[in-house]
Amino acid sequence: MTTSNWRFTLIIGGMLIATVFIWILASQSISSTQMAVDSRVDPPLQDPIPHIKEQHLPVLSLEIPNDELPKQQEQTILMTPLAAETNATLTPTATPFATVKDSVYSKASITAQISIPVLNYHSVTVQPGNTAAITPAKLEEQMQYLADHGYKTLTLNEFIDIWEGREKPKAKAILLTFDDGYKDNYTAALPILAKHNFRATMFISPGMVEDGYFLNWEEIKEMHKGGWDIQPHGMTHQNLTQLNTEKQTFEITEARRQIEKELGIPADVYCYPFGERNQTTLHILKEHGFRYAFTIDQGMANPDQNPFLIHRLFVNGEAGLNSFKALLK
Repeated sequence: MTTSNWRFTLIIGGMLIATVFIWILASQSISSTQMAVDSRVDPPLQDPIPHIKEQHLPVLSLEIPNDELPKQQEQTILMTPLAAETNATLTPTATPFATVKDSVYSKASITAQISIPVLNYHSVTVQPGNTAAITPAKLEEQMQYLADHGYKTLTLNEFIDIWEGREKPKAKAILLTFDDGYKDNYTAALPILAKHNFRATMFISPGMVEDGYFLNWEEIKEMHKGGWDIQPHGMTHQNLTQLNTEKQTFEITEARRQIEKELGIPADVYCYPFGERNQTTLHILKEHGFRYAFTIDQGMANPDQNPFLIHRLFVNGEAGLNSFKALLK
């Protein structure tokens, strides 16, 4: 290679190296500029969605006049029985009604339109704030109203005879029912009803008898002799829809067995604890020869209803006499 060619090669190589070096510097400068622009225009977000903690708002307590309590409230409150008087706080609870088909049991064939109010009571005591408890004074006021206006309280057999068409419905016929078998039914309700020569039906859970807060068998027998019908309300007052078939059967049949043993009477009319039942419950009742069952579904009782789904009217212990009168219409 000549000296001129060698020089030419060095010049060309140097130019190539310089070009590459300039290109690298230019690329780095552009990248830095772009990063700066990006960070300026769109800074990275940190935790863009705030974590919201659950807040429990205070419940406002509204005082409603006795005769202006919402009708829906009167229709959905139940009694939760308790095990001991010393720890007792009667707690009304809203419970949804189970949906049960009517096909399990045929309806009575009655041509005449019959509509009977079946009143649903629980405890008879002074307990402000508990709509499932009625004071003796208010119960006396209600019974006096029934007496003054010619109402006829029915025995359970009289109710069934009317339901099945063997007896004509009496004018202003009414059935009084008391759930759970509280001791105050004996100490307070029994003498009030006796004063007016009124009859009533009491649904008890034998598994809670003798515990001090509920009636004992001697008191139950005395009430039965005084004109009260006694029928089963489950053995231990459990929500039947939460039990399997075997346990449901025990709750229903053992309650009946003990009442029949202690009182020597048929105990084939049932009352659902908390008003809850399902299709299994109805099949058990039919299989074991029960004739009727009472719910807490609100409304007048009439023979168009399934005999295992008879309606009642909840008596709100905190409502006034006008509300009581409205129930009977």
